[in-house]
Amino acid sequence: MSGDLLGIPVAPDVRHTDGTVTAVLDLDPGWPVFAEHFPGNPVLPGSAAAHLLLGLARRLDPAARGLRDVRFARPLVPPARIRLTATADDAGAVTCTALIEEEDGREVVAVRGEVVTDDRQRADD
Repeated sequence: MSGDLLGIPVAPDVRHTDGTVTAVLDLDPGWPVFAEHFPGNPVLPGSAAAHLLLGLARRLDPAARGLRDVRFARPLVPPARIRLTATADDAGAVTCTALIEEEDGREVVAVRGEVVTDDRQRADD
């Protein structure tokens, strides 16, 4: 999870704890992606948020190949600090979230999704 994605420097500080990987990313309104999406009303594209979450999930489960049941509860609008998490439950299923920090310091869920692997897809079909 490093490099560049749509003009987003993707090298956040990543932390591993028991069954969870977390990264913090400060959305910068100067990133090129925000000039295109949407001019005058910048929003992080949903596909970019999903890509960031999937990249984090692969640190827990290298077999992660996609996300399903993705819910976008809030737009990710710069400037903002977001916390990305990927958490495995006891059965090994991984859930990803992007939390956005509100002005009062509270974090609220902006995006949530379940990780798909070949094994997980077959078990749920």
